[in-house]
Amino acid sequence: MAGEEGTGELSISFRPLEVEDADDVMAWKGDPRVAQFCRWDTYTCRDEAVAFIQNFAVHHEWCRAICVAGRPVGCISVTIGKDEARCRGLLKYELAHRCWGKGVATSAVRLAVPAVFREFLRLERIEAMVIPENKGSMRVLEKCGFLREVILRKYEVGEGRLWDVALFRYSF
Repeated sequence: MAGEEGTGELSISFRPLEVEDADDVMAWKGDPRVAQFCRWDTYTCRDEAVAFIQNFAVHHEWCRAICVAGRPVGCISVTIGKDEARCRGLLKYELAHRCWGKGVATSAVRLAVPAVFREFLRLERIEAMVIPENKGSMRVLEKCGFLREVILRKYEVGEGRLWDVALFRYSF
């Protein structure tokens, strides 16, 4: 476990995702409110959650379930850059709608960032990319000490439209 932090009455922890968590994963990946600012389509069946766990989460260099009371309510990952990008990691997180506005995402990011820097000593910065309309996620990053560097215009395509993306960074 990477750590645990209190969020008022809630206490969060990290652990690896397991296939047995597929129903919990569906609770957020099957919710269009969660998917609206993510780069994946809303999941429509449990098999998609199982595939995510087996093909992404289990093999990813740093992917953890965000747990409240021992149950996954989201996940957080940092993808470490390769070659000339090896000095940076890309942070991504997603959280069940029922946990929004309760400090869970903020606590998860606050726990993840130092854990990743301890585990990957060559990192100089961790970046996060957020659709500017996702005000909640931008506030989470700012509360955790991330600095907004730039808005990348027409940077990604998703859900049939071209997205601008805000680039945030955390570094020591």
